[in-house]
Formats: sequence, C-alpha cells, structure tokens
Amino acid sequence: MTAKNREVYKYLNYNIKMNLLNGITFSIGYNMIMPFVGIFAIKLGANNYEVSLINSLPALMALIGILPATIFINKSKNVFKFAYILEYITRAFYLLVALVPFMSKFRPEAVVLFVGLLNLPAIVTGMCWQSFMSDLIPEEFRGKVFADRNIWTGLLGTASVFITGLLLDRIKFPYGYQIMFFIAFIFGILDSYYYSRFHYVADKKEKSILFIDSLKAIKQSKKFIYFSLASFIFTFTWMMAWPIFTIYKVDSLHANNMWMSISTIVGSVGSIITYKWWARLADRKGNGIALSISTLLIATIPALWAKVTSLFVGAVIDFYGGMATAGYTMLSLNWLLELLPDHKEKMNYIAIYTIITQFAAFLSPIFGTWLYEVIGYEVFMYVTTVLRVLSSVLFFSVAIYKGEKVLLSKGGV
Repeated sequence: MTAKNREVYKYLNYNIKMNLLNGITFSIGYNMIMPFVGIFAIKLGANNYEVSLINSLPALMALIGILPATIFINKSKNVFKFAYILEYITRAFYLLVALVPFMSKFRPEAVVLFVGLLNLPAIVTGMCWQSFMSDLIPEEFRGKVFADRNIWTGLLGTASVFITGLLLDRIKFPYGYQIMFFIAFIFGILDSYYYSRFHYVADKKEKSILFIDSLKAIKQSKKFIYFSLASFIFTFTWMMAWPIFTIYKVDSLHANNMWMSISTIVGSVGSIITYKWWARLADRKGNGIALSISTLLIATIPALWAKVTSLFVGAVIDFYGGMATAGYTMLSLNWLLELLPDHKEKMNYIAIYTIITQFAAFLSPIFGTWLYEVIGYEVFMYVTTVLRVLSSVLFFSVAIYKGEKVLLSKGGV
C-alpha cells in the first residue's frame, strides 16, 4: 500500500463525515431555493422562454467556464483551496436572487441571470468534488457511502422543501421568497465550510497533463467515449421536458408553492426509499446495467404525464419519477468514477464529460420549449418518451460493450 493510500484510509471516516455534513447542508439550502425559482420568476413576470432559460442558461455558463477552469486547476498548486473558495462564491448568488425584488426593472431577467451565473463556479466545484471523491473514497466503499449520503440529503432536503412551500403561500409576496432564499444562503455558507474541511490527500509527485493531450489520448478509452455520447443524448431527451413540467403545473393545473413543494417532496421520498435498492442492483449487475434500467424507467414519465389533469395524480407520477431518477443520479456518478483513469488526467476526463453533458443541458430546454409550442403538450410528451427510450437503449449498449483496458487506467476502456 502506498503512503497516499495509507493516508486515505487513515482519514476515511473523517472524510465520509465531512462529505455527509456537506451534502446535508447543501441539500437544505438548495431545496429552499431551486424548486421555487421557476414560480418566483413567473410571479415576477417571466415568460415561457425565460422559464426555459432558468434550466438552460446554467449549462451555458458551465460551458464557458469549464475549459479555463480545468486549465487553471491543472496548473494550480492548491486545487482544493481553489475549489472551496468557488463554493463560497456559488452560494453568494442565493443572496443575490433574494435581493431581486428590490430592483425596479428587469427582475425576471435578473433571476435568470443570477441562476445562470451561479452555475459557473458551481460546475467547477462539482467537477473538483467528483475528483476528490475518486481520491478520498475507495471504490469498495462508494456504493454505501453515496447511498447513505443521498438518503440523508433526501430526507432533510424533503423537509426543507415542505417547510419552505408551506411558508411561501402564507407570507406576502415577495417577502416570503426573500426570507427563504436568505436562509438558503446561510445553509450555503455552511455547506461551503464543510466542503473546506475535507482532508484532501494529494499526490505531490504527479505532473499535470495538458487538456489537449487528454483529448488525443481519450480515443483509447472507447467505453468512456461511448458513455459520454450516450450521456449527451440522454441528458438532451431528459431535460427537454423540465421547463414544460413547471409551465404545465403552474399554467394548466394552477399549482401554488405548496403543490410545487409536494411535487419535490414525493419525488424525494421515492428516491430515498430506493437508493439502497439501486446500490444493491449495481453491486449485482454493475453500474452500467443498473443505470440503464433507471433511464428506461425515466423514459416512461412523460407518457404518464400526457393525460394528467389533476395535481394529485401528478404527485403519484412524481413519486414514481423519484424512484426512477434515484438510480440515474447516483449511478451516473459511480459509473463515471469507474471509467476514470487512475492518474491526474482524470480531472481532464471529468471536464470532457461535463462539457458534453452541459452542452446538451444548454440546448435541450430551449429546444423543448420550442417543440412544445409547435406540437402542443400531449404530443410533446409522447415524442419525449420515444426519444428517452432510444437513449436508454444506447446506455444498455454501452453497458454490455467490452473493450481493452488502457495502460495507467483503472476503468477507461
């Protein structure tokens, strides 16, 4: 065992605890603001395309920032400090969103802009966190560690959504939103603090690898390439319906803040009760097959929503959606970590994967809103289902693909 590995195991329990506390505080803060940003923007006068931009603009900001950030990270002598400082900056945008009602003009545009801009540092800290987890949590512990983290973050995030939705409908607009978003900012500062407390174990002897060299070398990692392409297509078909769900619930089903929180809560409960099941399935069948099954279940959600005329029925479907989505959100990370090389080049691989998926995340909501206005709600939902099923088939194909392992790489096959 190397000196680095001995240090990893020495601080394993401590890092697991910090990771859990970071996840819990992040989930509470995030769930006090993000489920309600869409309806907040609508109440401030946002139109359909501005609502879609709440989903797509963050991805554009990520695309703009990933390459410069990756280059900086590779040259940085203290990547960990850089990452947690960015985490503090990310949470500061919660406070800016809370202050939007004080503006006399361009309030919906400001909400869209701030939500978009916060993703610029957030996507970088997320990439760093993925890299840190591959260093700090050995593979044999990841299934249980991430399942436990997701359960606790789901439980407390659900509670924060419920309480926030309840209060928002009882406090005069916009003061309720401002109070809740400010409290979210406080929890964001806490989550940044716990992020900064990781005992990061770095290999000081490793030399950084240029991003362009990774692009040249990645052609050897065929399974990683196929996984990234399948992720691009699935992300596109998955996210194209996101703004439509918000628009339909608010405009057609007349959902208030309480109903929006109920939608999030039942989805979270569905996720919480199935995380352990998805982890066990991944242990038996592998991350690829388990993730593919989850994407196939996700594919059916738009078809189920096509004929919904009641928020009660919608809540049942959201519960089912939470069960299906739990597998994808947890196992996409596990599968990505499995396919990463063992050396420092993994940050470049994460950047490549993130660029690919964020590009899809940027285009998809805008395209989805346009398609929805052209073909109508019901047809749109059926078309989305078909496209999701096809993307799920791609994941199954990647999961069963066998390739030759690349030198210096644990997974990139």
